Amino acid sequence: MGKEREKYFQSLPEHLRYEPVAAVSIGERMVGRGHPVFIIAEVGANHHSRLEHALLSIEKAAAAGADAVKFQHLTHNKIAADTIVYDQWNGKDIGAFSEFYRSAELPPEWTGPLMEHARKHAIQFFSTPFDLDAVALLDKAGVPAFKVASYELTDDILLRAVARTGKPVIISTGMAYLEEVAHAVRTIQEEGNPNIIVLHCTSIYPPKRAEDLNLRAIKTLAGAFKLPIGYSDHSPPPFAAASVAAVALGACVIEKHFTLSRDGGSNDDPNSLSPDELSRFVAEIRYAQGALGGTGIKQPVVAQNHAEDEINDRWARRSLYAARDLKADEILTADMVITLRPWGGIEPKHAGLVMGRKLARDVKARAPLDFTDFFAC
Repeated sequence: MGKEREKYFQSLPEHLRYEPVAAVSIGERMVGRGHPVFIIAEVGANHHSRLEHALLSIEKAAAAGADAVKFQHLTHNKIAADTIVYDQWNGKDIGAFSEFYRSAELPPEWTGPLMEHARKHAIQFFSTPFDLDAVALLDKAGVPAFKVASYELTDDILLRAVARTGKPVIISTGMAYLEEVAHAVRTIQEEGNPNIIVLHCTSIYPPKRAEDLNLRAIKTLAGAFKLPIGYSDHSPPPFAAASVAAVALGACVIEKHFTLSRDGGSNDDPNSLSPDELSRFVAEIRYAQGALGGTGIKQPVVAQNHAEDEINDRWARRSLYAARDLKADEILTADMVITLRPWGGIEPKHAGLVMGRKLARDVKARAPLDFTDFFAC
């Protein structure tokens, strides 16, 4: 059994253990639990085969406050066969499947200029490769991370090639069952790459019903894999609601399609945010994450100097006031009291301590009642 045992151990993957990963480093940014949401502006095919559009998209994404801008490195006859598809996409006949992708091709010689332009505008650049040549090209160019599209989630050959670069791998999970996601994660890990981010995704552009977004799956993925979980948002523009909800559910990465114009004519344009919408989208997400950043303890907001906080505001709460002129020796009854803002004496919750008691002195109408009005000092 000696040789068989040795051969068996040689066949095992390098990484047999599955370790939790709280955060992944993408460039100089930590992405994961406890870090700011990493927002990816997905240009995809929205460069319209024009380099100047691609460069301007980078500028606009950076100006909107996105952390990264993402493209797609694809070649039409390497991504799809020539099968005739008798269907439409956004009102256009698909026809030969390979030809459908021709307008989305990104010339490999654009890679350097796009990366340099992204550096110039202080935004990270990476791309989705759809074939092994694209993986090698992007790896050599020095991208900080790789993205694997939902349709490629089950392509172990591509997954292993991406994993072997050692770069962080972001995988979209549209159309997938949980066990398919698990297989993809394990495939990447077996290549010695633990730096994985899983994006919940619905591969309908856009879904017909809000329920189809199934955002609760974000919690399912987080519980199943103990990895950073994000959300690739295909909800209809200009809404940010789904992504804001995803952040509330724990998403640490948000990806959203982005275009210079929804009338640009690309396959993705109709379901993409405009530059102004992207700016608002980023602002909404940043605000949502900030709003989730409190202690979780239900208590007043307290500032050190109490100039503008809820401790200061408590002054405006109600207290007991005289409903009319009150005379000394009168017995206080409910009709003799009103509650008014601001605080000035006895709190309404202590009204029972003075009801039925004799007033020790006169109190003018609409003046606050104090314990000293009943208990002479």
